[in-house]
Amino acid sequence: MISESAVYATSGCVYAATLAVLVAWLRNVPDHGRRYCNLMTFVVGLGVLTSFLAAAGIGGVSVGGKTVLLSTFLNDAVAYSVLWFVTAMLADVSRRRLAVVTAFPFVQVVAFQFGTPMGGLVALASTVVVIGGHLVLAYLFVGPIWQTAQRLPDERRLLHWKSRNLLLFLIGMLIAFAFLSLAGAFTAFGVHVLGQYIAVLIRVGFAGFLFVNIDALDAGGGQDASESGVSSAEFANSAPDAAD
Repeated sequence: MISESAVYATSGCVYAATLAVLVAWLRNVPDHGRRYCNLMTFVVGLGVLTSFLAAAGIGGVSVGGKTVLLSTFLNDAVAYSVLWFVTAMLADVSRRRLAVVTAFPFVQVVAFQFGTPMGGLVALASTVVVIGGHLVLAYLFVGPIWQTAQRLPDERRLLHWKSRNLLLFLIGMLIAFAFLSLAGAFTAFGVHVLGQYIAVLIRVGFAGFLFVNIDALDAGGGQDASESGVSSAEFANSAPDAAD
């Protein structure tokens, strides 16, 4: 059977290959999209470092009878916070709201990594924080943040909408997998393999999606949204249907 270290090392190799592609791609990214792509490149680069540290077994601490690798904790806490931060930035929200949607994922990761292994009321409270946090993020992005995005050009608003839906689905899938794992639905080997697969899928998939669609940030430039290919009214009417 493949060891846990080999699984982490494989993830590190995938991140490293992706990082090389993204760094080369950055040369062709226009200035207006560079800060977004730089953040996603950082997330993938962090994945390289933390995956190889995890493969070496460095930074393990015991929590509730289970070993938590500080490298994977750092990877998750930073990566998911940055992903939500970038998605909110696409909607051009206020700094206060950016801070809120960045803090929630960090608290969720802390609760899951260090709270759920403790058992009892601590585990129950941590579960509420993780699941409830995702529901709060869903409310913010589908409600207030989506309303803020209405003033954006159609192409950029569509990019934010797709990014939001992609992230809500992928993180929701990760949370479901995480709690099924705690319930013993998978073998120890399956937990490591599937966990790393989902983690890589979220980071690499989201980075690739953003890089491919980064030109949408400049779509329409300073022109009014109504002058682009799809009118604001048509998009507003069609987006909720597509989300369903």
